[in-house]
Amino acid sequence: MEESIQNNASAYPDTLLQLLERNPETVQFVYDYPQEKDKNHTIDLSSDLSGGGVPLFLQWDKRWGYETYGSDMMAITGCGPTCLSMVLCALTGNADWSPLRVAQFSAENGYYVEGTGTAWALMSQGAATMGLSAQELTLSDSRIRERLEAGAPIICSMGPGDFTDSGHFIVLSALNSDGTIQIRDPNSPKNSEKGWELQRLMNQMQNLWAYTVA
Repeated sequence: MEESIQNNASAYPDTLLQLLERNPETVQFVYDYPQEKDKNHTIDLSSDLSGGGVPLFLQWDKRWGYETYGSDMMAITGCGPTCLSMVLCALTGNADWSPLRVAQFSAENGYYVEGTGTAWALMSQGAATMGLSAQELTLSDSRIRERLEAGAPIICSMGPGDFTDSGHFIVLSALNSDGTIQIRDPNSPKNSEKGWELQRLMNQMQNLWAYTVA
């Protein structure tokens, strides 16, 4: 599949090829681009929400990943709206708040900043407009664990490290029995399957917000 992409590289945007280079998990999504990019994909999240807890939505899901958000496709720029969609759906049970709908809300209300990406204000002011109460947290081990134990998912803005070379959003979704943190990384199922040491995550955090229903 990767060989086919390389042999037909002119059919793919450079940013999509760079995405594949950074994250091999996206190979099917990238490969499908020529056939899928212009389709009108149906978005039905009901099955995604059937398992309870915080669902994992990927910014490069073909249902929305080829759509434009800001300066590029959601697969490239959509981590923020995808994280907020996960939290919205988990807390409200409202499957209408897909990553694409949140991205459209973000763009229409000025929360996408050219050259920077999704503004932190989407996670607080924007979330409030959508029916959530966002509490900005201090970088505290005990405070993070306390909010997760109370069932409040946390969105984190991450700096360079395990998840990004620049900036990225992830969700802290649960506290595991062994004390590690379960996450929802909108760019990686593999990252989302394993438990993470909280201190390792904290070393990369730039800001974080805990959520409840308003």
